[in-house]
Parts: sequence; C-alpha cells; structure tokens
Amino acid sequence: MNLTDKVAIITGSSRGFGAKIAKTLRKYGADVVITYLEGDNIEKHNAECVGKDTYAKLVLPLDVTHRESIINVFKKVKYEYGRVDILVNNAGINFPADFDKQTEEEWDAVMDVDLKGVFFCCQEVLPYITDDGRIINIGSVSGEYGGPRTPSYACAKAGVMALTHNVAIFLGNRGITVNCVSPGMIESDMLDQTMPQSLQAELFPQVLLKRQGKVNEVSETVAFLASESAGYITGQTISVNGGLFVR
Repeated sequence: MNLTDKVAIITGSSRGFGAKIAKTLRKYGADVVITYLEGDNIEKHNAECVGKDTYAKLVLPLDVTHRESIINVFKKVKYEYGRVDILVNNAGINFPADFDKQTEEEWDAVMDVDLKGVFFCCQEVLPYITDDGRIINIGSVSGEYGGPRTPSYACAKAGVMALTHNVAIFLGNRGITVNCVSPGMIESDMLDQTMPQSLQAELFPQVLLKRQGKVNEVSETVAFLASESAGYITGQTISVNGGLFVR
C-alpha cells in the first residue's frame, strides 16, 4: 500500500487504536495529523510522543463535541497542507454498565463523543477533503450485536454504521469513499478496561479463530481502506473480529 503524500487526520490519536492507526498510516507514507482531547494534559503528552514517533508536523487539540474545535483543526491542516485526503474518526469513550444501571449522564456523554462527534467531523471536513478522498469511521462489534453490556456504546456504534452508509451515499458523486471498521475482541488496554475477564471468557468460545485480535490488524485494515486498492469499496462495515457471532 502506498499513501505517500496523503494527508491524514486521526481523531483521538494520542493512544490506543488511534495512535496505532497514525503509526501505520505513516509507515505507508502518509503525512499524519495527531489530535488529542483538548484540555487534557496527559492526552497532550501522549499525543506529542506519538507525533515524534510519526514525524507529525501537527499535533493539535480537538474536542469532537464542539464544532469550533473541529473547524479550527481543519483550518490549520488546510493552512499547512492545503487539503485533507483521509479522515479517520476514531475518538470515542465508553462507560460499561448493564442496561438497568446506565445513567443518563453516561448515555449523553457517549452519544456526544462517539456518534455526534463523528457526525460533526464528517460535516465539517466537506470543504477540505479532496475528491476521491477517504473517510473511515471506527465502529465496534458492540454496535453490530447490541452489547453485551454498555447500551450507550452499542447504540452509538450502531449509529456510526448507519451514518457511514448515509455519508457514503451523499459523497459518492465526489468519489469519496466512506467506510466503517468494526473491531471485535482486540488485545488492548481498552478491552480489559471495558470488559471484565469473566465476560471475555464467556465470549471467547464464539470467536472462530480462537484468539484475540491484534491492534495492528485493525490499523492495517484502516490503511487498506485509505489506499487506492480500496477505491471501489464504500458504504461498508468491515468487521475485524475473528468470526465472532458468525454462527
């Protein structure tokens, strides 16, 4: 895959999936823009470390729940590079809870970041993204199968998949592809923080490949969708889940 000279913005790229996606896109030649949660000093420190690893010219604060913050990032990228070629909507939060324990505040916070934030970014990138560009949204197996816990996260990620289809329809005439990558049980701090070991053990027998996924298996899928090789793929959700729930 060759992404040389492509300008890629990855939201929430100070750690986890976002950081790995940034490093993978850089490996294939892209100029990556790292973003971190505005006002969070720990996130800023992590983002600066990722920026050094990827030789990123821009490491920018971003709050995807505020349009002005998003617009400021796109304007700065436009000033530095003249365009956006690839947008990866990765920023997300999760408050795991059983259905009867999820609070309204948790529900609203997850919806604001995980769904409305993607909506805002997709809208505001329109004047900046090139024709034949790429928008890649990060979903989750939770959005495909309803949980098994965390109703806010499941509903937000299901919404991301529906939004992906809608934006793909809207942008098809510009040759811009819009797809969703939906990870399953990926070996990561996020998995351990959001899913108890007992629940992981319960779901593991349903993974056809009998192992957890690797973060690079997610980031390499994103890189493929960002490449010319995926130019005829749009409006799709690509599940990276080892066959979880296939039976």
